[in-house]
Amino acid sequence: MIGMKTMRRIRLRTASVALPVAGCLILLFSASPSHATLGLFAAGNGLKSLGMGGVSYSHATESTALSGNPAHALGLGNRFDIGSDTFYAKATATISGNELAADSAEKSDGQSLYFIPQAGFTRRLNERLAFGITMLSAGLGPDYDGSPYARFGGNPDRTTLQLASTSVDSVLAYQVLETVDIGLSLNTGYQQFSAKGLEFLDDPTLSSSPGQVTDQGKDGVFTFGASLGVVWRINPWLTAGASYRSKNHNGKHKDYRGLIAGGGRLELPAIYGGGLSIMASPRVTIAIEAQRYAYRSSDAFGNGLDRLEAGVRLGEANGPGFGYDDQNAYKLGVAYDVSSRLTLRGGYTYGTQMVTEKNTLFAFIGPVTLQEQYSVGATYRWQKWEMTGYSSFAPNRKVQGKDSIPAGFGGGEADIENEIIGAGFSVGRRF
Repeated sequence: MIGMKTMRRIRLRTASVALPVAGCLILLFSASPSHATLGLFAAGNGLKSLGMGGVSYSHATESTALSGNPAHALGLGNRFDIGSDTFYAKATATISGNELAADSAEKSDGQSLYFIPQAGFTRRLNERLAFGITMLSAGLGPDYDGSPYARFGGNPDRTTLQLASTSVDSVLAYQVLETVDIGLSLNTGYQQFSAKGLEFLDDPTLSSSPGQVTDQGKDGVFTFGASLGVVWRINPWLTAGASYRSKNHNGKHKDYRGLIAGGGRLELPAIYGGGLSIMASPRVTIAIEAQRYAYRSSDAFGNGLDRLEAGVRLGEANGPGFGYDDQNAYKLGVAYDVSSRLTLRGGYTYGTQMVTEKNTLFAFIGPVTLQEQYSVGATYRWQKWEMTGYSSFAPNRKVQGKDSIPAGFGGGEADIENEIIGAGFSVGRRF
């Protein structure tokens, strides 16, 4: 028979796995739309990462970094992390030189504060194998108390677009060589989409499915994908890491099949990259990384407004979308161990511009013009507990339109700009 002590150990181990997993699942279905620094995504994976310029391919000290590189699960040991990231975001949409009305500017001040949950867990199964679970949230959430599209026939009271996509990443990591770990994750999640105030597009000459363009409430679909990563400890002071995250495969948002290209198929792009982590001294770590977001591979994100001008209607196969470019991101992060209890961090992130001059009109509902982020952070350790905070600033970036409003809409130019201030707090525990 199994003794009482053994039973208690089994229950404790089961609870240590079940509680973080349950937390991730609860947070999954409570996620809200968000603005982000790098397109639809936050600059990093976890609060420590965000305070250090977003690095997570080659350097990780929190379980939430697994969504960046699943190979970290083995090196992180046994721990869990939970917290929240908060954004204050503001976008401004400006129209000038349009024949239908005077020049105007609208601010996305209907909602400006967004909360993004953070959670993760890792556990070693043996000397060479580890399990982990974490979550990744992405999306858009501009909310205009008014409408930048009122002159075209949009609802003058309110215009919003909300995209909230959250996945739970289930990870296995294995040590293939003494200095090399690989990781694989299955990424399953749920995505919600809604749009309001776009009545001017609900027309058979513009949409393939009139009546399925705007004000249809929230439409949800399940998503799935996979990630593959590697960590190589080249020597005691140099570590390399790389990872590939597939695009989200999901069903169609059928309630908005007259707006989203491909009959409602809205798939988040693949992300891949790598970097180096350098231990410059026993107390100082420097990480440099680069990554790429493949927006062009998705019709809904990559196709531009020129498709509409060419006679391809919204919602059709290969139909018009946001017209985003692929984005490259470059990150620099520094961590300094002041003492055994306190670590300070700083970082810088730069992303290439993904909003094109020709497609600024649709960028009013997809304002992702930011290119730079400056961040600082700190972790305080007490026994097995860790408390982490960070803050960041992404300065205002404006994209001026060029031939951005079709002649059928009265011509002129559309300009879009936005900025974000972020802060967050998390708690972690090693066990």
